[in-house]
Amino acid sequence: MEIWRGCVESVARGQWEASASLGMGYVQQMRYVILPQAVRVAVPPTVGFSVQVVKGTALTSIIGFVELSKAGTVVTNATFEPFTVYGLVALIYFALCWPLSKSSQILERKLNVAHRNH
Repeated sequence: MEIWRGCVESVARGQWEASASLGMGYVQQMRYVILPQAVRVAVPPTVGFSVQVVKGTALTSIIGFVELSKAGTVVTNATFEPFTVYGLVALIYFALCWPLSKSSQILERKLNVAHRNH
């Protein structure tokens, strides 16, 4: 929530004043002027926060970073193959976080294209 509040506050004061001078009410200002600009700024930190949430909490209450790391340690102690085990652990987390990052890039690209067309 703080990410979005900060992004709305980052929109230049002149944008607020310009939309008010056009006779827009608060809701119209937010809908047509402020939020479109704030969304472009908010996408990267929101996705970064989402990736942190995935890594920091249990995913569907089954796989969590601590649980998977601990399981990797247990398997490493039993097999004495730390590179293989921790490589697989890293691949699992890559598979969880990469789609979020990729979707963020796609969303940013769409927002930037929409911005350039106006």
